[in-house]
Amino acid sequence: MHSREIAEKLRANPVLTRIWEIILPVLVVLLFLLFLTLLAGTSSEFGPFSVSFDLGWGWPGESRLVIPLLGEIKAYTHRWPVIFSLRVEKIDPALLQHELAGYANPQEYLGVLLPRLQQFFYFFLVKLVVLGGVAGGVVSLLFGRRDFHRLWRAVAAGFCAVLLFLGSVALDYDREAFKNPRYEGMLAFAPWVLQVIDQGLSYLPELSERLSLVAGNMDRLVTQVDLLTPLAKADGEVKILHVSDIHNNPAAFEFIKPLIEGFAVDLVVDTGDLTDYGTAVETGLAGIIKTLAVPYLFIPGNHDSPEVINSLNRLPNLIILRRGTYDFQGLTILGWEDPAARNSGVLLAEEEELAEEAEALAGYLESLSENVDLLATHNKKLAGKVKGRIPVILHGHDHRAAVSNEGETYFINAGTSGAAGLRGLENDPPPYSVALLRFNRSKEPGPGASYRLSAVDLVRVYSLGGKLTLERMVVNEPETMPDREENGGEDKRAPGHAQEQ
Repeated sequence: MHSREIAEKLRANPVLTRIWEIILPVLVVLLFLLFLTLLAGTSSEFGPFSVSFDLGWGWPGESRLVIPLLGEIKAYTHRWPVIFSLRVEKIDPALLQHELAGYANPQEYLGVLLPRLQQFFYFFLVKLVVLGGVAGGVVSLLFGRRDFHRLWRAVAAGFCAVLLFLGSVALDYDREAFKNPRYEGMLAFAPWVLQVIDQGLSYLPELSERLSLVAGNMDRLVTQVDLLTPLAKADGEVKILHVSDIHNNPAAFEFIKPLIEGFAVDLVVDTGDLTDYGTAVETGLAGIIKTLAVPYLFIPGNHDSPEVINSLNRLPNLIILRRGTYDFQGLTILGWEDPAARNSGVLLAEEEELAEEAEALAGYLESLSENVDLLATHNKKLAGKVKGRIPVILHGHDHRAAVSNEGETYFINAGTSGAAGLRGLENDPPPYSVALLRFNRSKEPGPGASYRLSAVDLVRVYSLGGKLTLERMVVNEPETMPDREENGGEDKRAPGHAQEQ
């Protein structure tokens, strides 16, 4: 039954007629979009790679690289409500290695592969435009008069609508958005996928070789991931893992330890609230911290009492920084404890006391002869007087992971690396969260060379072994380092030393 016949039957009832007039355009648009989505998928093979392009709808607009088992890399590339997905269906490692044998390096191979992939993408776009015309014709047959001229007008309208839509997306498309991607997938695979982001497609040959090692069911796969070597890091780079508000939750280290190993972390900075009530019996986590293979810099929070601090002092790899600086490979870190940590009977400092402590911190910074690269404190309020004078400030306390830029300073909040501890069991728990900071030394050689923050990765896990999300913010593009020979050889300084007030 056509819309005209339906309208004649409903003409006797004006209310139903009006409802039909409203529903019909919406129904036409929905059927048009559904037809386009169902038939848009396009697959092809490029030697060892099997890939597919798909179209979806969602807000905000995204582009996605989907690698089965590993997860998804996403970027907000445009404002239109459409999602483009490139899915790597299969990588044949043996065939890939065979094809690479004919090239001096992977970049030459990619020079041949990428134009073919680009042509495939253009074919995908042309297919979408043609499907738009077909969808217009099908919808016209379903809801309009079966008139030849009306049918061709509907085909042309669908064709032009998709063409204009894709053109608008192309004009709005931001390739630079891939510098700040988000990753969703398994915790064990995060270092691999981040290597794809860092190095681009040139890392795919090594990635495919690693994937061949973990073929099989998921249990066997996760077991074998633990046996693989961690990724190498770039020269001149220092990686700091920022954790906070563990709140006596030992499960936090099931999350933290793989990140340290997988991302080749150099230093852990904990901005406090390791315990919940500040009692000595809560320091059982000390045994886990002792097993970490990197230095652990601890700045006490309001839940950490003098008893807790004294107990932690025995750990060989833990450095407690209450009010002072710590030098790590030339990176100067200023640590400032929460004033409540100096009193066993106080869990929260008064606002007046926090204001006085902020003044004391500003005065101490003024007295320093060296430049401070990073401030670590538990409560952001203590940093109020030094904003703009220190480029990076780490804090926690409010259990909300975030990165914000306020003038000349980046504030980085690790959230709660212990999912709020026991309090997280009372309501919907927040995710386990940390921040991975990457610092690169500037080009100028010598002991006075400074560091600058190049990128921050916010990592959240919503249940251990479950969904992981990673959001990257690129702050400064890494500089090219001089050769070590020009710098007079490797840096012979000790890993770090602390200086208290």
